[in-house]
Amino acid sequence: MSSSEVEAVKEKVKEEEIIQCPCGRYISSPAEYKLLYLKKEMNEIDILCPNDVCFLRELGFIKFDVDDEGRLKITGASFYPPFVTWNTARLGTDKALKLLKSHLREIVTRYIDWARVKADVLKRRKEQEERERAAESGSS
Repeated sequence: MSSSEVEAVKEKVKEEEIIQCPCGRYISSPAEYKLLYLKKEMNEIDILCPNDVCFLRELGFIKFDVDDEGRLKITGASFYPPFVTWNTARLGTDKALKLLKSHLREIVTRYIDWARVKADVLKRRKEQEERERAAESGSS
C-alpha cells in the first residue's frame, strides 16, 4: 500500500468518526452548529446546520423554561430523526448516539449564553404583565 493510499484510508476513518448532516457537511465540533433563538414565545432555541444552503436546515432544538423564581430549567433537547438516522446509518447506533449526545451536552453547557436568554424571558414576562395591567385598568 502506497503512502497516499494509507493517507486516504486514514482520512476515511477520520471522516467516519465525525457527525455529518445529510446535506454532506461534516460537523466535527459542537461549536460549528448555528444556534437561533427565534421561537422566543415557545422558549425554544433551534440548532441549525452550519451549511447555509442545507436542505434540512434545522437539525434539532433545545426547549427551556424559567420558573417564577427566575431559575432556568432545560425541558428538552434533541436532534431531529432525519439527522439522527443519517448518522446512525453511517457510524452505527452506539457511536452516533454517543457523539450526538456529547454535541447536545456541549451546546447546552458551553455555547448558549443562558444569562442573556434568561434576561430576555424575564423582560418579556414583565412587559406582558404590564400590558395585562394596562388592559385591566383601561377596561375598568
